[in-house]
Amino acid sequence: MVWISMYVQRNASFYEYSDALPKYYTDEVGELCEGVSLTFSGKISIHCERFSINFMYNNESRDVALHINPRLPQNYIVRNTKVRGVWGREEVSSALPFLLRRGDRFSIQVFITDACYMISINGNHFAEYSHRLPLNGVQILDVKGDVEDVEMKRAVVQAYPQRFNESAIRVIEAHLSTEADEVDANTEDVISIPHEWCLISAPSPKLENNSLKSHRKSIDQGLTLPYYGKILPKSLKEGRCLKIDGRVRLLPHSFYINLQQGHNIWPHPVIAFHLNPRFSQNSTGAIGKAIVCRNAWYNGSWAEEERSELDTNFSPGRTFSLVIACSANSFEVYVNRQFITEFKYHVQPDIVDTVYIQGDVKLWNVTLEVNPIIKGKHLRIYHNPLPVEEY
Repeated sequence: MVWISMYVQRNASFYEYSDALPKYYTDEVGELCEGVSLTFSGKISIHCERFSINFMYNNESRDVALHINPRLPQNYIVRNTKVRGVWGREEVSSALPFLLRRGDRFSIQVFITDACYMISINGNHFAEYSHRLPLNGVQILDVKGDVEDVEMKRAVVQAYPQRFNESAIRVIEAHLSTEADEVDANTEDVISIPHEWCLISAPSPKLENNSLKSHRKSIDQGLTLPYYGKILPKSLKEGRCLKIDGRVRLLPHSFYINLQQGHNIWPHPVIAFHLNPRFSQNSTGAIGKAIVCRNAWYNGSWAEEERSELDTNFSPGRTFSLVIACSANSFEVYVNRQFITEFKYHVQPDIVDTVYIQGDVKLWNVTLEVNPIIKGKHLRIYHNPLPVEEY
């Protein structure tokens, strides 16, 4: 019991500030219910160690329903609740890279749903935090710590998150001019990743612009995550495929790709295909087989998840070319031309207008392409090599 008490006391010190005066305070919160958005903006001090946003009760113990606490030296953001002077279990995990920098401005949106708070950082969804205390008790909002010029805007919104230029949706390039062409069976993929971008130890030098990437800077770090790309509705169909070129991070845990309708986190989009490789490591640190999960979200819930343990051709630090091809009845997944798995349609692919990618990969390019027919055969370049009864 003594150890637990010491842990709580030491942990609680991270929640206190030498300057107790809040940088923002209001007790005019109004009713908090689903659809309410509260956006906090300001500037981070050049010497910032941490700051916090607090949703508080106006009771004797000043309970905190939601505490959002960016800690810049550690590059993570704590979420927690305090009841009767005792802090609960911290939540710190997130797939989103740390997006707060000393000297920069910030925007943190807190969106209310019946089940949780949704939190976005600079226009990118960051985390969800389930309600631990009733919403109707929150009467005070304050911001403390190493920030300045803090403002808060309250609104009732129809969609979340609010997007900014840096989190805007990209247009996915479509290469469909060869739709009627047939190709030789030995045709190789054209992978546009420059060698310099594949190097891990050194910053990327200047790269020559090419036709596929002429709109990017000469010093190019690829596509940022989370990645949102849009295609025209009804453009994903049998005979076409999405090609995703990138590199696996050195210590990967997982990543996922959603082919979905709409780019909002709330209301929940229809997801025609959710692909989620989850990596395991053996005693040497090498990636072994991955658990590859597949699913779809429609009619208000997830379908029954499919999962398989598979060799995926992914290696730490190595580039990959992943293709999701649309056949007559399913999405088919290929990595470096090797068939990996398939997922029968729960929702037709032509509803897809958004590609969402997140996790332990670096992206170079995402394109919509033709899956051409092989000359002299009734097969496409990307086709499931296994008979249906064997798969």
